Amino acid sequence: KCYSLTDRTDKDVNSNDVLDASAMNVACTESLISRDDHQTNSAGNNTAVLGYAALDIVRNYCGADDTAGNEVVMASKLGGHVCVWVRLDPVLKEKGVVVAEDIDNDDDENKSCGETSATIHQCRKPYAEFKVPTATGTTLAIRPPTLGNYYSKKETEILVAMGCANGAVVICKSGILASRPGDNGITRSASSSSGGGAIVGDTGGDDTVVMNFTSFNNKEDDSNKNSDPSGDIIATVGGGHACVMSLAWHSTIPNTFVVGRKDGIVDIYSAHTTSDDYYYGNEGLNFRRVHRLVHSSFPIRALSYSMPDGELLFAGDDDGKLYSYDASMALPSGTSESFNVASPVKLVACALAAHKGWIMNLCAFPDGNKVATCGSDKSVRVWDCGMGLASGTPVHSFDGANEGWVWGVDCSSGAVGSARLKLVSCGNDGSMQVFSCSE
Repeated sequence: KCYSLTDRTDKDVNSNDVLDASAMNVACTESLISRDDHQTNSAGNNTAVLGYAALDIVRNYCGADDTAGNEVVMASKLGGHVCVWVRLDPVLKEKGVVVAEDIDNDDDENKSCGETSATIHQCRKPYAEFKVPTATGTTLAIRPPTLGNYYSKKETEILVAMGCANGAVVICKSGILASRPGDNGITRSASSSSGGGAIVGDTGGDDTVVMNFTSFNNKEDDSNKNSDPSGDIIATVGGGHACVMSLAWHSTIPNTFVVGRKDGIVDIYSAHTTSDDYYYGNEGLNFRRVHRLVHSSFPIRALSYSMPDGELLFAGDDDGKLYSYDASMALPSGTSESFNVASPVKLVACALAAHKGWIMNLCAFPDGNKVATCGSDKSVRVWDCGMGLASGTPVHSFDGANEGWVWGVDCSSGAVGSARLKLVSCGNDGSMQVFSCSE
C-alpha cells in the first residue's frame, strides 16, 4: 500500500507543528497488487495469498533534484516472484500525462478491488511481473538508475539484484526503461503498447500526453511472451557461499554492491576496478569480489551505504552489533568520478550492544550524519555516524516503538534539515510509526 504523509509544515514551513501528531494526516492513496491477486479478487475468491518478503523503491531520474522522477517500486514473494510498479511523478500528473499501460487497465483494476469513483485510493496491477526460480525472494535491491545509465549508452533498463540460498546474487532486467541525463520525464523512446515505436510524450487527439514506461508490449496474451525481457538474468555473482541475507548498491560508484551473508561474512562486488575501467572498458557486467569483511559470525540482515556519497558502510547482525566501515574507495581527488574499489575498506567503529536482539534493518539519513536501526527488541534507534556510534550511545532511542519485532525502518528523501523529513518504522503488529527528523 502507498501512503501520503502531510502535516501543517507543508503549508507553513515556519510553523512549530512538526512535533504535533494531531497536525499529521496519513492517507492510503494506492494498493499495489500482483496479477494473481487481481484474478483472485475478480473471481470473488477469499483465498489467502502469499505476501511480499522484500521491497525496494527508486526514483527514475538523472539529475540533482532528489524528489523528481517517477517512482519504481519492486517487491518479491518467497520463491522469487517479482512485481514491478511505476508511480507517476506528481509534476507530470499536473501536466496531464497519462500512462499508456494504465489506459486499458484502470476500470478493471478498480472493479476488481471493489473500488468506486468516490474511493480515494485505487489498485494498481504491475507493469512487469516475472519469476527468478533460483532466488529466495527475501532480498531485493534495485540498481540506482542514475549510476547504471549516466555514462553507458548500451544499457536501457533498470536492473534488480536478488539473493539466492546458494550464496549467489542474480541480476535481472526489470523491463522498465531507465532515465537518461536531460530527460524531463516525457521524452524517452520506448515500445508502444500497440507494438510499434513511439515517443514518450506523444499527444493523442485530445491533447493528452501518453507515456510509456516499459520496453516491451505488456499485454496478457501469448503472442507477446517472447517480447518481454523482464526477468532476463544478465549476471550471476558469488555462488557457493552462505545464503544471502541482505543487499545494497553503492550510492555513487557504478555497478558496485555489498552482500550480507548468513555466516556473518560481508562481501563487496564490483564490475569495475577503477573509474577508467568503467569509462573506457567494454561496459560488460563481469562482477568480481573486491573485498571480504569477516568481523561478525552472526547473520547480517541489515546493510546500507551512507548518503549521499557512500563513504561509510553500515552493517547490523543478529548479535545486536552495528558496524561502520570506511568504504569511500576514492582516489585522492575525492570526486565521485574517480574511484578505486580495490582500496582498503576499514572498520572504523562498532556499537557492541546496539540492540538487545537481531538488527532487522537500518537506513542512512540524507545528511550523511546519522543512521537509524530497528530490531527484534521492539526498538528503533538513531545513531551519530561519528563518535556516537563508537561509544555505543544512540542519539535517540524509541523502545517499544511497535508491539512486536520492528521489521523495517526508512527515512524520506526530503531536503536535509527540512521539516518534511520523516522516519518511518513498520512492525510485526502491522502498524507504521512516523517520527520527526527535525532537530
